[in-house]
Amino acid sequence: MEDQGKRIVLFVVIAGAIFLGWQFLFPPAKPPKKAPVTATDATAVQSPTWGAGSGAPTPTPAPGTGSAPAAGTATPTPPAPPSVQPAEALAPEETLQLATPRMQLTFSNIGGTIKRVHRLDDPMKGGRVNDDLFVSDQPGVGFAATSFVNSTYPLSPLAAWKGEAVSPTKVRYTYERDGLSLAKEFEVLADDWMVKVTLDVKVASAASQRLAVSMFAMAPHVAGQRKWPKIPWAKCDIGGSIYGVNPRKANGPYTRSGQVRFFGAATPYFMFGLAPRPTGSETYDCNVYPLPTVKDAAQIDLVYAETKIPAGETIRKELVGYFGPSYFDKFEHADSVAGFKMGLRDTVDFGWFSFISKPLLWLLRHIFTLVGNWGIAIILLTVMVKLATLYWTTKSMKSMKAMAALKPEMEALQKKFGDDRQKMQQAQMELFKRHGVNPLAGCLPMLLQMPIWMGLYRMLSHAGELHQAVFIPGWLDDLTLRDPYYILPVSLMGLMFLQSKLQPTTGDNAQQKMLTYGLPLMFGVMGLWFPAGLTVYITTNTVLGLLHTLYMKRSSPTPIKPAAPAAKDEAEDLPAAKALAKGEKAAKADEDAAGEDGADEGDADEGDADEGDADEAPAKGGQDKAPRAGQGRRGKRRNKRR
Repeated sequence: MEDQGKRIVLFVVIAGAIFLGWQFLFPPAKPPKKAPVTATDATAVQSPTWGAGSGAPTPTPAPGTGSAPAAGTATPTPPAPPSVQPAEALAPEETLQLATPRMQLTFSNIGGTIKRVHRLDDPMKGGRVNDDLFVSDQPGVGFAATSFVNSTYPLSPLAAWKGEAVSPTKVRYTYERDGLSLAKEFEVLADDWMVKVTLDVKVASAASQRLAVSMFAMAPHVAGQRKWPKIPWAKCDIGGSIYGVNPRKANGPYTRSGQVRFFGAATPYFMFGLAPRPTGSETYDCNVYPLPTVKDAAQIDLVYAETKIPAGETIRKELVGYFGPSYFDKFEHADSVAGFKMGLRDTVDFGWFSFISKPLLWLLRHIFTLVGNWGIAIILLTVMVKLATLYWTTKSMKSMKAMAALKPEMEALQKKFGDDRQKMQQAQMELFKRHGVNPLAGCLPMLLQMPIWMGLYRMLSHAGELHQAVFIPGWLDDLTLRDPYYILPVSLMGLMFLQSKLQPTTGDNAQQKMLTYGLPLMFGVMGLWFPAGLTVYITTNTVLGLLHTLYMKRSSPTPIKPAAPAAKDEAEDLPAAKALAKGEKAAKADEDAAGEDGADEGDADEGDADEGDADEAPAKGGQDKAPRAGQGRRGKRRNKRR
């Protein structure tokens, strides 16, 4: 039983350590390796939208936003399809803006796209933030870029659209050429960071059109703005399954087909997605291509099914976009705003413990609204979780103290029985039973707390609220980044070592050394890469555990039930001990019998005097009664004592 308890403790500890270490020390599965893209073969994997109309050249990188071609190498031009019209010159860029209290959008007439998403205010960051979430200096590279592939009427991504501000919340772009008429309308919704995009397509003569709408995965590079720790990945949600492509590995094309919920780009802390409004069983292609003109960037195309458009008729396509921080509550609310399931919340992966992570995130957000600091909110949440699990923790620690008190007797049993593990386990079970100790009582409470710990860990690792959240200015300026001075990891290692030294010793030397030295060293090393928010939680939890250990250590020791007086000792099972006990019982019985015989003889010597008294008793009492049994003997004994 004691060995079983050890195994459970070790399993819990090792499983938790592996779970935490796996997230940071092992990279995710990589896509199959392909030959690297060079300037000569970039056209083979570039999105066909760049060759879909008017012989548009490949955009050239702007300063500070990407990598330029090598010296002496001409920028490759995508091959033009047969339907390409004569090339048109790139028109001068004109911009329009829409603003809400939360964000500002900048639109470009080149391609009729969103070229900049600027965040103005974020209540989860304490107010004004003033940073760019997306910015592009590439002509035709922007959110909701529109083109056609394999269609009767081509459309260049560099085509010049005509824009106008319809209202404080709407802008409208139109394009007309050679019988093709397009209208694209952007509307900023009242809710934070949401935009509705409407596309109207009209042809002068019957045509077969296949619409393509593009998004781009690229991190903003702005002077004076902190560089993002992680680049956006291309994302596509097909039927609730999220497919992601790392732009650094996107030698492409990567193609998925099905009922697409949304497509776009995302980091653990930001989401840029467009969701087509469902029209029934319509399926789409979601394709990912590298963007050769920008470093670590990719293009994501949503390609509609081929549509037959009668002459003079207009078809409409509608999409709803979210361009902002990855806040789980915003993702849930986005479905009600859009009127259909966008699938954005599928990107927030809390794993198996989502049923715990979601309530903890809700509680963390509410604590932040009271204290206004995410670091303090994490500390208070850790205290609340510790109080919620205090009963099981105390019970576990009491059991460990009881086991430690029995350690000398357990070691004596190990020496006594040697390699006979079956007899030793039986003797240990008898020992535990006599003293009322359950070795599993220290393991089961830990198992009950594991889901809470894992849920809290997952929540802190995927909470977009912690990105750019300042705890201590000048030290912990972003809780999603690691401690720049490694103060927390070193402190965590020392605190865990101190706590392990203060805890009762219940295992053997090898196991105790692993718990005393191995775990603090493991968590200290992993803490070098942990986000600061997660390290704040682990350190706070360790401090609370240390204080609890000191309290339990200084409190009254756990009472151990004494063995019953008649209980057998393990040595009584031996034949010699049984024979000795039998002889002692026999000798005692003979001694008792001899004492009773002597007492009877003394009573008989005084029998005559008692008989005289007995004859006179009826006359005195007026009744003829026989004396009760033993009365004469007791009288004799009283006379003798006199």
